[in-house]
Amino acid sequence: MDSDSIPTNLVERFRRLFRFYDRDGDGIHTLTGDFKPVAQRIVQRWQDRPTPFPDLLQLLLDTYGRENSRRDANQDGSVNLEEFLSSHGRVIAAYATNRIGALGFIKAAAGGFFDTLDLDGDGDLTADDLRSFAAAYGHGDAGIAANLNEMLTELKLPPDRLPRHAFLLLVEQYWFDPSEQAPGRRLFDGLELGALNPP
Repeated sequence: MDSDSIPTNLVERFRRLFRFYDRDGDGIHTLTGDFKPVAQRIVQRWQDRPTPFPDLLQLLLDTYGRENSRRDANQDGSVNLEEFLSSHGRVIAAYATNRIGALGFIKAAAGGFFDTLDLDGDGDLTADDLRSFAAAYGHGDAGIAANLNEMLTELKLPPDRLPRHAFLLLVEQYWFDPSEQAPGRRLFDGLELGALNPP
C-alpha cells in the first residue's frame, strides 16, 4: 500500500503526527534534531528513580533510530513527509495481512513505551505523564487533560487515568481505524502544533 492508498482520515492523522514528531520544526525528522532531545527529556524525568529498562536512554535512542531508518526511503539520514506517509502505508498493509502479529508488536512496542511514561509504575497514565511527553517534543499542553477525559468518556472509563489496555487500544485505533467514531482518533489532539514547513 502506498501513501495514495491510505484512507484520507488516516492521512490527516499521520500528517499531524509528523508535525508532532518534528521537534525542531524544520520539516524533516532526524535522530539528532528531533528524537535525541526527546529521549534525553524522557530519561531526565526519571531523575533518581529506577527506570523501567536498563540504560533507558540507549534503548530509546536505538528505538528512535530504527524507526527513523525504516521510514528513510533514500537513506539520507532524514525523513520527509512523503517518506513518513509511505512508511505508514507499508505498516497498514502488514496489519491487514497479519492483525494478530501486529497486535503483538503493538503490545510489546507501545506497551514498553507506556512504561517509560508511567513514572509511578501504577499501570495508569495521567495528564501529567502525557504533558511531559508533549513537552519533550516542545509542545504546549493546554488541552491535554480535557482531551484525555474525552477519550476516556468515549471508552466508558473513569476520568483522569489512562490504563495500559486502553492505551494499547487507542494506539491501534489511531494507526489503523479510519472511523471518526474511534476514540483513538483523538490520541494526539489537545495540542497546538505548528504549521507543516517542508524543507
